[in-house]
Amino acid sequence: MNKGAWIAPILLIGLAAALAACSPPVATCPTEDLVAPVLGAPANGATVNTLLPTLNWSYPANCTPEGYRIDLSLFADFSDTSLSGGTGDPSTAWSPGEELEDCKVYFWRVAGINGTTLGPFSGSRAFTVDETGSCEPPTPPPGGAASINGLVWHDLCAIPYASGSPLEPGCVEVAGVDGGPVPVANGVYEPGEPGLAGVQVDLGPGACPSTGLAAASTGPDGVYSFSDLAPGDYCVSVDALSPTNSVVLIPGGWSFPVRDVEPVLADLTLGAGEEASDVNFGWDFQFLPSPPPLEVSPTPPPTPTAVGAEILGFLWNDVCEYTGGGPNNAPIVLGDGCVGDPNGVWGANGVFDSGEPAFRGVTFRLAAGTCNAPPYAGATTNSAGYFGFTNVPPGSYCLIMDALESGNAGILIPGGSTTHSMTGGKILIPFTLDPGDAMFSPAIGWEFQHLG
Repeated sequence: MNKGAWIAPILLIGLAAALAACSPPVATCPTEDLVAPVLGAPANGATVNTLLPTLNWSYPANCTPEGYRIDLSLFADFSDTSLSGGTGDPSTAWSPGEELEDCKVYFWRVAGINGTTLGPFSGSRAFTVDETGSCEPPTPPPGGAASINGLVWHDLCAIPYASGSPLEPGCVEVAGVDGGPVPVANGVYEPGEPGLAGVQVDLGPGACPSTGLAAASTGPDGVYSFSDLAPGDYCVSVDALSPTNSVVLIPGGWSFPVRDVEPVLADLTLGAGEEASDVNFGWDFQFLPSPPPLEVSPTPPPTPTAVGAEILGFLWNDVCEYTGGGPNNAPIVLGDGCVGDPNGVWGANGVFDSGEPAFRGVTFRLAAGTCNAPPYAGATTNSAGYFGFTNVPPGSYCLIMDALESGNAGILIPGGSTTHSMTGGKILIPFTLDPGDAMFSPAIGWEFQHLG
């Protein structure tokens, strides 16, 4: 063989070693901030064909423990941990110090450790050793496998058309950002409330927040389930803003088990054979169900009454990524999301770009007729940046957002709109709904004042 054929691989190996040596070290996690590792392989219920399997996991943080403890046992409750061990360093893979028994079921879990202080354990998993492929199917543990079952449902509350209207059934009032009452769903599953199909529910090992162990999709009745689980701690969660769920759930917010928290989380500890049922999640759509129609004049109109339209708006943080400026007055270099002349007028581009955040808790008001008319209804942006008004009859209106209003100022100031002109700190959007219109959908960009 030509000696030159060996040179390139040797150089590549040397380069890889040099790069690895230059890689910045990962910080060690403070002991009080240790979290549960996420188990990788073997998967729960898997079969391995070696007596010295390698167990691996990952650590869901931008730091690492000093090392890891690995519990390995023939018993689901880890009453015998004589096979257990540790890595002694931040390595995320480990093999037992002695050969395991063929045709046996083993349980394992992992915890980070700093010094002698253990962090929280991951959930536990089970695997079967079958070196030759001739073992009989394992006997299920006493009590059988554990499971989690639950429901994602539409928590019904028809928002009143205007402030001061009586609350509809299923609604309660909470304090809004400006201190005024806001009607929301009551967080109680009541007979007749429908399940929501096609929602992804995530399962993670250990304490919340944790994902990556499994995912389930709700059926037509809103029910989901996770089965064949080993005893241990688990986290069940639903992320309404994920690509899968946003098309089903947005706009809206969680009403149960906690209100307006994203993602919504539930911690569970399962014993052998335990079935955790009613691990439910309630979702309150911002505009559904529609409120009862407005009262109309007893005099029959000359033409059929048009169905009220919806106003569905969106407020986002229009971001301009730039460098420079500051106390040294360095030259401005415009990056993603920017337009204009860095030596003159420049700013965010007025276009909603992927990844730009939305504003929550900003109040919009609706006036009938002109923008000088007193507003008669208000709506506040939810966690996804949406706000709206439903069942609005045809006519002329003005949508108003006062950036200096109590509640809004603390969120938006200093800054200004990149999509709409402002008058006295207000965005005023006059519009007309004609008979048959279904929706008016303004999108408003807001850029914080450049600080530098």
